Amino acid sequence: MEDRVQHADRLLRMAVNRIPEAVIIYDTDDRVAFVNQAYCDFFPYMPPVGELMGQSFEDVIRHSMVAPGVVLDPLARTDPDAYIAKRRHRLHNPKPQPFEQLTAGRWHLVREVRVPGVGFFGLRSDITDIKQREIELKMARDHLARQTQQLAEAREVAIRAREIAIAARLEAERANTAKSEFLARVSHELRTPLNAILGFSEIIRDQLLGDQAPQRYAEYAADIHHAGSHLLKLIDDILDMAKIEAGRLDLMVDEVDLHGLLRELVHTCRPLARRNTNRFETQIPNDIGTLKGDVTRLRQVVLNLLSNACKFTRGGAVTLAARRLGSVDGRGDLIEITVTDTGIGMTEAQLARVFEDFIQADASIARTYGGTGLGLPICRRLCLLMGGDIRLDSSPGRGTIARVILPVAGPPGIRPAPAD
Repeated sequence: MEDRVQHADRLLRMAVNRIPEAVIIYDTDDRVAFVNQAYCDFFPYMPPVGELMGQSFEDVIRHSMVAPGVVLDPLARTDPDAYIAKRRHRLHNPKPQPFEQLTAGRWHLVREVRVPGVGFFGLRSDITDIKQREIELKMARDHLARQTQQLAEAREVAIRAREIAIAARLEAERANTAKSEFLARVSHELRTPLNAILGFSEIIRDQLLGDQAPQRYAEYAADIHHAGSHLLKLIDDILDMAKIEAGRLDLMVDEVDLHGLLRELVHTCRPLARRNTNRFETQIPNDIGTLKGDVTRLRQVVLNLLSNACKFTRGGAVTLAARRLGSVDGRGDLIEITVTDTGIGMTEAQLARVFEDFIQADASIARTYGGTGLGLPICRRLCLLMGGDIRLDSSPGRGTIARVILPVAGPPGIRPAPAD
C-alpha cells in the first residue's frame, strides 16, 4: 500500500512538473512543501527547486523583493516588514476569485486556495500573449471608435458645409434676383422722368402748341422740373448706397434744432398727405431741444419715412411725433421720432426683408407705387452711422409705425461740422 502511495506521489509530481503552469504549495507552517520547475521558470531570480523546498514564506517573498522590477507595490520599498505582513495576510486569506497580476513584465492569471489542515496552494498561468491581444483588440476598438467618431464629425461637417453652400447659393440667387429686379425698377424709374423731360422739352423747344400758349409751356416746364427732381432723388439714392457700401459716406455733425427741422418737414409733407386725401397730424413739443447729428442726413431719413407714409396711405392719417427718452444702458438721453400711418401695412415676412438692399416689401408694391427699394435700407444705415436705429411695427391693412431713435449726444468718433 505504501509503495502504491509513493508511486502515485511520484506520478503526481512528474505530471505537475510537466504542466506549463507554475505551482507552489505551502504547508501549515508556511514553508514550501512543493514547487514545480515552471514556478522557477516564471521567477528565474528564485533559487532552484531543490533549494526552495522547505524555505519559509518570508524567505520566498524577500527573494521577490530584491529582484528588480518584480514587486511593484511601493510599500515593499517604504516599509518591507509591513509589505511582508500584508502578503502573509493574503497567504492565510487568499482571494476567492482568480486575478491578474503584472510581474517582471509578464501577465499572470493567479489562483490561490487555502485548505484548512493542509496549507496553501498557488497556481499561476502566463497570459501575457492573451493580455497583449486584449490590449491590441482594445486599441483597435478605440481606434475604430475614434475613426467612427471622426467619420460622424466629418459627416456632420459635410452636411453643415452642404447646408451652408445651399444657403449661400440661395442667398446669391436671391441677391442676384433682387439686383435684377432693382435694375429693372431703376431702369423704369429713370426712363419715366427722362421721357417726361424729353417729351415736354421737345414740345417747348419746337413750340408745338404755337406761340400763344405760355401758360401751357409754363406747366410743362414745371413738369420738367418735377421729373428732374425725381430723377435727382433716384440718382442721389444710388450714390448714397454706393458710398455706404464703400464706407465712404461722411457725416457732418452739428447741433440740430429738432423743433425747427421737424416743423420744416411738416410744411414740406403736408401737400404730399393731401394728395392722397390724408390727414397730417403732429405731436412735436416746443421744448424737444437739440441733438448732435448730421442735419442733412436726419432730414433725409425723416422725409423718406414721411414720404412713404403719405404714399402708402389713402384717405387715412399720417402722424409725426417726437419725444425725449431717458438714458438707456448708460448711453445718455435719446430722441425718438415716430412716423405713424394708417396705410396698407406689411406682413411679418415683408418686415423681415424691408431693410435689405434693393428689396421692396412686395413686388406688386413696386409696380403700384414705384420706387427703387433703397430708401429704407439707406435710412437705417444713416441712423446706425449716427449711433441710432430704425424700428418698424406694422400690420397688413392697419398701417405702420416707424421709430427713429438717436442719441442726443451724437455718436462717438464723428468729427464736427466745419465752422462757417
